[in-house]
Amino acid sequence: MTPETPRPLSAWRFDGTLRAYQADALARVDVDAGSPVHLVAPPGSGKTLLGLLLAARRGRRTVVFAPTTAIRAQWVDAARGLASSDAAVSDAAVSDAAVSDDPSAPADLTALTYQAISVQDATSPFAALAHRRWETQLEADDRTPEAAAEWLRALAESNPAAYRRGIRSRSRSIRRSLAREDADVLASALHPNARALLDRLVEAGVETVVLDECHHLLDHWALVVAALLARIRAGGREPLVIGLTATLPSPDDADEYDNYVSLLGEVDLEVPVPAVVREGDLAPYRDLVHVVEPTPEEQLFLSAHAEALQVSLRTTFAGGPGRAFLLDVLQPPLAAPAPTDPLAPPAPGAVPDALDRRLAAAFADDFPAAEAAAAMLSLVAPDDPVIARLPAVARRPPTTDETLRLLGRYALDRVLPDPERADEWRRIRRVLADFGYALTDRGIRRTRDPIDTVLASSSAKDRGACDILAIERREVGDDRLRALVVTDFVRHGNVHGGLLGGAGAVRTFSVLVTDAATSGLRALLVTSSTVRIAARDASMLLPALSAELGVEVSAEASDDDAQVAVVRGIGGSGIVGAASRLLDRGVIHVVVGTRGLFGEGWDCPAVNTLIDLSMVATAAATQQLRGRTLRLDPDWPEKVAHNWTVTAVLPPSVGLEAQPDAARLRRKHARLWGLDADDSTQIVRGLGAALDVARRRALSDVIAKVPGVALADVDGLRSVPPRAQTRLEWRIGEPYDDREEVSTVLERDRATPVFRTTVGAARSLGGLFAGTLAVPALLVVAAFLLPSAVGTVIALAATATGVWLAVPVGRVWANVRRQAVDAVESHRRMAEVVWESLVTTDRVASVSGTPVVTGTGLDARRVRLDVRIPQAAPEDQRTFAAALDELYGPIRSPRFVLEIDRGGPWIVRAVLDRASPTTARDFLPVPSRIARRREDAVRFAGEWRRRVGPVVLHELTSAENLPLLSEARRRGRSSAATRSMVRWR
Repeated sequence: MTPETPRPLSAWRFDGTLRAYQADALARVDVDAGSPVHLVAPPGSGKTLLGLLLAARRGRRTVVFAPTTAIRAQWVDAARGLASSDAAVSDAAVSDAAVSDDPSAPADLTALTYQAISVQDATSPFAALAHRRWETQLEADDRTPEAAAEWLRALAESNPAAYRRGIRSRSRSIRRSLAREDADVLASALHPNARALLDRLVEAGVETVVLDECHHLLDHWALVVAALLARIRAGGREPLVIGLTATLPSPDDADEYDNYVSLLGEVDLEVPVPAVVREGDLAPYRDLVHVVEPTPEEQLFLSAHAEALQVSLRTTFAGGPGRAFLLDVLQPPLAAPAPTDPLAPPAPGAVPDALDRRLAAAFADDFPAAEAAAAMLSLVAPDDPVIARLPAVARRPPTTDETLRLLGRYALDRVLPDPERADEWRRIRRVLADFGYALTDRGIRRTRDPIDTVLASSSAKDRGACDILAIERREVGDDRLRALVVTDFVRHGNVHGGLLGGAGAVRTFSVLVTDAATSGLRALLVTSSTVRIAARDASMLLPALSAELGVEVSAEASDDDAQVAVVRGIGGSGIVGAASRLLDRGVIHVVVGTRGLFGEGWDCPAVNTLIDLSMVATAAATQQLRGRTLRLDPDWPEKVAHNWTVTAVLPPSVGLEAQPDAARLRRKHARLWGLDADDSTQIVRGLGAALDVARRRALSDVIAKVPGVALADVDGLRSVPPRAQTRLEWRIGEPYDDREEVSTVLERDRATPVFRTTVGAARSLGGLFAGTLAVPALLVVAAFLLPSAVGTVIALAATATGVWLAVPVGRVWANVRRQAVDAVESHRRMAEVVWESLVTTDRVASVSGTPVVTGTGLDARRVRLDVRIPQAAPEDQRTFAAALDELYGPIRSPRFVLEIDRGGPWIVRAVLDRASPTTARDFLPVPSRIARRREDAVRFAGEWRRRVGPVVLHELTSAENLPLLSEARRRGRSSAATRSMVRWR
């Protein structure tokens, strides 16, 4: 009989009171189901306790992996607290047998750092496994082991690119199936030290593996964890993996995401930040944005850079092979025509017909590429015969994106395959590299180009930080202000002609010290290489630093700024803790530092203002950085945090298309929760928590260079809600459902007419047209005055006709009034058509669910409509929201568009065309998920016509559609008026 597996942790107890979300997590998670447990919870939410209680519920021996020694120590302390609750365990036993942080002496719970485990090749730990798998596959194809090894060796020498591709693809496959790999195979790639550690853990009976901050699960650590799990299974036991993190990895990082999916699976439970704030365990907060304009010198440099880029790119297509390539794109070969009599004379117009057919084929095959080629050809060769066959709207300069798309295709299709053009390939690569683009055998991708670098490191951001501090100190006072200013670098190494002036923390600190708005604030610069203070503060701060560090420190004037003093005599990492304590006590008001030191792991509960000058935009790093301000402050129970993002945006007057910092702003806020800037009763995720609808529209208009818009319309510096108001709006202590809901929000002016809601509306309009015939009929009433029987009959008939036609007149007036107020009903019908089309085309799994549309007024002029499917699965909610975002969003290059409020009876079309042949034309793009097949788009248009109103479906796949596409882009009814809202309740 097999003895029962020991469960030493089952006697551990927690004597405190669990938070509501902790209790809910423990109630909803099954630790005996045999599948991984993956929990996401923000900093300060008690993940350590939650992980320990889950391990204790299972009871088996446990190993915890943590990213740092400080976090490992937190696990040890918390675990000893739970273990000591067992009355049968003495304090000595707790130290020696229950809890350990020594990898050579495992205990009931062993806490280690990820760094304690390593593999043979930390840079590419899967390469050896991928090579062995490739050999096995070759052997399965009837090769001997020796022949397989020799073939791979020869391939690596003769075609290293192909060998690397094979290794990468097999490495990716192994990452995706780590949890299913054989224990011996995994162990073969480990360093002997790692194998010895695994042996000790398995011999100690470990069955539960806790991965704290598991977004750190890099390749080499993931491999060791997978090997440990495989070893436990090989011993006849079923391991449990508990993954805990405050941030999820981005799917853009394919390797890291594969590690996640393989070892941890999808997220089982997420504790959102709003739940922890509502419980009162994190401070309420507000996300804010300050938009700055680059300095004139920076703008001049960027304009010159952009012009040089355009000249370099367009020169490629000015003649020779480049121009020939453009013509080939616009004139692809046609299918062989039917045989004709070779002696017959050519039919009139045969050449133009062939040219037009080829143009149509080009646009049908790849509309964006053909449009880009047409724009480029019209620029470099305006007299070419093909240009004469294009509509006027195509005769324009190409955009930068179009030019790069063309260049990438040209280089891959024409230059790379030709060995004799290797020099040209290298020239194009050098040109692109100079401007921040990388050309590879997969195409062109943007790297860190000078435009992005200059905007991200603009000196205007330093002044912007000072403006923010001035606003904050006026609200809370110097005695209460505790601010953290975060940059990416100590000093930026790429200075592009000196314009950046050594961008980084050092420059930011110098500006802060010298700016009049921040005079009187005591600040401390802390980086890995330098500690600085304002010279005027030396008499106060040097003794304070000496007392905190326990060593004498001194200061000397900085070489680059007479008002800044460099602190000497500081060594080691103690300065970060000293800065935290000085900030906590108010000895200093501001800490300036780099994200590497003051990002994840730094803890100072007194911090109430974050000013983010960094370029970080990943979900993990952004959320970790925002978490620095959310800790509760024992000295300020009413603490409210302000998290500022400073963004550099080019004004519309600058002729540059790129706005990389604005794009980064959206990415920064994509996964951040906050109070809706338009409706503080809502808690939403995304940029809507930082910018209200007016500012979001202004940002879109600035990017689109709409005349009359200014950066001041985007900035939120002068309208910061009071902290007391923010605290009330968070409704701390009130109950919540703790669920996420996805919807599409359409924001529009009330003056804009809504869509016709029924075909009957159009028919009524036809009735109105016919009703106008009653006017001349009334004139016939005069026939009553005639002493003629015929005149009397005519008068009676005309009067009856007028009365009969008055009915549709009344109907149309009622319908017009209904249209003015019935936006909710109109959009509900539209949403139903979209949802049912997604169901019919199998784009969603849910077959039930009804669109819910609610309307609220934002102010006297604007209305907001919220469209969602609350009964659908979360993934289907996102698919539906994405389809509506496309339908309502800006028109780009859709395959199909709907011309709305058109069609129906001929008399209606005649009235619309005659009354307003152009301005009455409005368009909506057919969502791409519905437009993949023509029959689906036709069915979608038919349902729209039946349930919403008159419509004409246009397929935009030929050159003659360019004018229509251009008009649709200009007149898209709902462009820039929609967003996808992720709401927490």
